[in-house]
Amino acid sequence: GYGQIAKRIANICLTKTERIRKKMDVTIKDIAADAGVSVSTVSRVVNGSKSVSPELKGRVMASIEKFHFRPNAAARSLVTRNTGLVAVLEADVRNPITALHLKQISDVCMKHDKVMIVCDYDFDQDKALLLMDNMMERNIDGLIFQGVHLNEEILERLRRFQCPVVLGNQGPSEDMRCEFPAVTVDSYHAAKDMTRFLISEGHKHIAYVGGSSEDYTNGALRLRGFLDGMREADLQVQDSDIYQGEFSTESGEKGMNQIYENSLELPTAVVTGSDIIAVGVIRCLKAHKLKVPDDISVAGFDDSISDIYDPPLTTVRMLDQGEVFYKALFEEKEEACENKWSYFPYQIVRRSSTRRVTN
Repeated sequence: GYGQIAKRIANICLTKTERIRKKMDVTIKDIAADAGVSVSTVSRVVNGSKSVSPELKGRVMASIEKFHFRPNAAARSLVTRNTGLVAVLEADVRNPITALHLKQISDVCMKHDKVMIVCDYDFDQDKALLLMDNMMERNIDGLIFQGVHLNEEILERLRRFQCPVVLGNQGPSEDMRCEFPAVTVDSYHAAKDMTRFLISEGHKHIAYVGGSSEDYTNGALRLRGFLDGMREADLQVQDSDIYQGEFSTESGEKGMNQIYENSLELPTAVVTGSDIIAVGVIRCLKAHKLKVPDDISVAGFDDSISDIYDPPLTTVRMLDQGEVFYKALFEEKEEACENKWSYFPYQIVRRSSTRRVTN
């Protein structure tokens, strides 16, 4: 009838371009036909090959723009062997500092046309190993392992990856052989600088509440920096003024309470291993009717909750995390070497949780 005739007339009137635009799945063959080049030429343009002349590249790019063509990622990966995926294996995605790191890594990946995927292993080594096996099947471009406790089994599994691997926020201890670069803040010097800052503010009796001593980078090194800062200023630290537990509010509260109960004279300041620990310390002090900073100054570490907590914390702010991670994964050209560290820049940020004291 008239409907069929009208449809045939419409089909005849459609140009080749319009027919392609009507298709839901424009292919590389369509682009090649429109540009008058081979499929392999389109593939070389899409994958950034330098072997295509400017004239041919211009024709291909014009066709790509005309049809809003986006090459299929899976198909492109078969040619380039790159998936554009960067995986982050994270011990605890609930930690506020983790969220800051992931946001910066994601932003930098997007600038380089890559996508970040995140897996949380809940501090469970067996789960971490299983997730690594699954990642190896997906041919990722790079892996950031945000470990807490590094051991030989973890390192052995990481060595199976064909892509670049970076250790995030945790480096190998001095006696551990490790060929992977570690990207983290310089915990030792940052804690030392924070201690020096408090000393410059007139504090002489300073306590420390930090994370686990088994956490080499964020636990052991931060305590070492604090102790060395005190020793260089010829200031004594009593064993009762030190507590190491977990990176949690509850642990900060418990640690400060222990110092409170065991001290004949309370410290005038407390250095903590993280902002979350500092919150627990302040909570304990408030329970004992002590004011921060009027009675005791409290310093955090990582600047992860400055916009949501009162009093605003004096803390260590880390900078450019995403850029440092990306450079370690994809831009470092030096030969691999054992126990290589890359550090985030950092700065001491003074806020309302600390004050100057006069003796």
